[in-house]
Amino acid sequence: MGALSAMPGYQLCEYQLVIALPEALREKLRRARQSFHEQYALPGGNAAVLLPLVKFRQRQLLEERMRNSLTSLVSGWKPLPLHYKDFGSQPSHSVFIPMISRSPWQPLLRDLRGLQNMIRPDKEQQPYFVSEPVFTLASRLPPGIYDKAWQQYSHRQFTAQFMAEACLLLKRGGGDAHWQILQRMEWRNLPIGVQQTRLFA
Repeated sequence: MGALSAMPGYQLCEYQLVIALPEALREKLRRARQSFHEQYALPGGNAAVLLPLVKFRQRQLLEERMRNSLTSLVSGWKPLPLHYKDFGSQPSHSVFIPMISRSPWQPLLRDLRGLQNMIRPDKEQQPYFVSEPVFTLASRLPPGIYDKAWQQYSHRQFTAQFMAEACLLLKRGGGDAHWQILQRMEWRNLPIGVQQTRLFA
């Protein structure tokens, strides 16, 4: 495996397909997370606000085919509203903002699972499909801080809604700390026939 990864084109890169968020929403979520981290003196409050659908690894030489397959799939998706409300927790270590209903989310994951051969380098390295579409304020909290924070945030209110109408494909090479935007993919609600023509062209 190591020798293969050293060959030109066989290098493994990390990818994420994420929902493109409106700037106003990203700023609102960033402020909510930063406020949480400042209130409880936690590091990492300025991390990027992301809503990933799937995380995976792929070899560099297959990147173009993978991108084309994802673009064709995503172009068939119809823009849809996503709603977030108040706060939730994962006892006893995380506080997050949950999606009101995950029913719009599941068909997207189902479609992506149909492309597994394009978003994995081999059968041992499976893609990770994000089944819990939440915005995390903080995770891996110490018990004392979690108890104190949840006592407060369980009574707080938060609302946000937006139209999901595009994805961003993010990429990070081996050793890179930051993600780069590789491509924006619009949801165009294209008919199945157009998708298949593009997919197999």
